[in-house]
Amino acid sequence: MIRRVALPVLAAALLLTACGVRLDAEPQGIPAGAIPTVSAPTSEAPTPTSAIGRVRVWFVQEDGLVPVITDLPREPRVAPGDVVSALAAGPSLEQADAGVRSLVVDPITKQSLASVAADIPVTPDGSVTVVLAPAASALPPGEQVLLLGQLVLSLTGAGYSSVTFVDEAGAAAAVPLPGGRLLDRPAVARDYAGLIIEL
Repeated sequence: MIRRVALPVLAAALLLTACGVRLDAEPQGIPAGAIPTVSAPTSEAPTPTSAIGRVRVWFVQEDGLVPVITDLPREPRVAPGDVVSALAAGPSLEQADAGVRSLVVDPITKQSLASVAADIPVTPDGSVTVVLAPAASALPPGEQVLLLGQLVLSLTGAGYSSVTFVDEAGAAAAVPLPGGRLLDRPAVARDYAGLIIEL
């Protein structure tokens, strides 16, 4: 019986030796590099998304201002241009049906009446410079005050200390307060707080 088993094993060993396969008395380890290594796929780290800040922007309703909460990108704080853009975009359709509107865009020409000065950075103390378009001065006096109130309350609500208004040439603009007096310094929230409608 042993002879019957041994003969096929011996024949297989001779055959392998004839093919160039070396027979070792003891098992040998596989040489390094004989088996290619496959690295596990690496998932890319997720790119950080911009933080979102909840900002209270102010829109006109009748002869006063009402707040609307909106979400804007914050890196590390909301950019003043984003605040003005939110005002220019106007309220939602539902809010507009309730009589809420924005004066930042001329309803006839659809041109923006205000923009953040691109060449004047925010000051270290947080004052923003806003350029008023010539058409802003063509608004009725009451609406001029409401427009200014929209901008000042929205920008200071986003964390800026004050707003300086200039014309398109960069000269200081005459800024009326709700009582009719002209402002000779940067505007702050309390200057237009009297326009807020208590809901």
